[in-house]
Amino acid sequence: MYSGERALSGAVRTENSAVHTRGFHAAVKVLVVFCAILGVSLTADINRTWVLSLMGLAYLLFQRSWKQFINWLVFYGLLSGFWFLNLRYGFHTKIISEFYIYTFWWLAPVFIVSWDLMTSPPGNLIALFSRLRVPSPVILGTLVIFRFFPTMRTELRSLGESLRNRGMLEPGNLLRHPLAVFEYTLVPLLLRCLQIADQLSVSAISRGIEAPVKRESYYEQKMKGRDYLCMAAAGTGTLFFLLYWGIG
Repeated sequence: MYSGERALSGAVRTENSAVHTRGFHAAVKVLVVFCAILGVSLTADINRTWVLSLMGLAYLLFQRSWKQFINWLVFYGLLSGFWFLNLRYGFHTKIISEFYIYTFWWLAPVFIVSWDLMTSPPGNLIALFSRLRVPSPVILGTLVIFRFFPTMRTELRSLGESLRNRGMLEPGNLLRHPLAVFEYTLVPLLLRCLQIADQLSVSAISRGIEAPVKRESYYEQKMKGRDYLCMAAAGTGTLFFLLYWGIG
């Protein structure tokens, strides 16, 4: 029985390792984000950033992040549609300003690849930053920022389910008591923001972020051939983009 339990434990560890190391290496994700920021910041023709957005979508597709790919494809498609209608036919929206639409469309390449980095396992990021000799306060601040948004998405989903169970999101209640719905949404959200920031800091400290030793990840993640290929493609593609359309 001991041998069976040990084999089962090894299988579970192998499965968990495969789940946590799925996708590109953390170093590749950092480089891709850096290339996207470099591209949108230095380009002389902002209207050409759609090329970088397509590169970001291809990056997700090659990584087989199907859910992220579909979500960002729909999001970018809607942004592009609104911007095209405004640019060609003078279409205006009363809810969202054209300035914000264009800003999100311009920065879409950064958003697309950054979300993939933010949702990476924290242990892999800590190990990478530690090998790069990044100061511990910088690592702690980066991890809190990165994990805040995915955690907030989960909290917003839970808050929406809670309001839905209490009937607060029914059209009648939204029309009759808009201020009450706003209060019941804003107050718990602000409290959760404060609690999440503290919890993320405590989580990073419990992982040994302040220990004066070299930190590693629980899950082994080595650079593979496709990681080097993606790094070369990201760097070459961004360089070609800047050289072809100019640096402003």
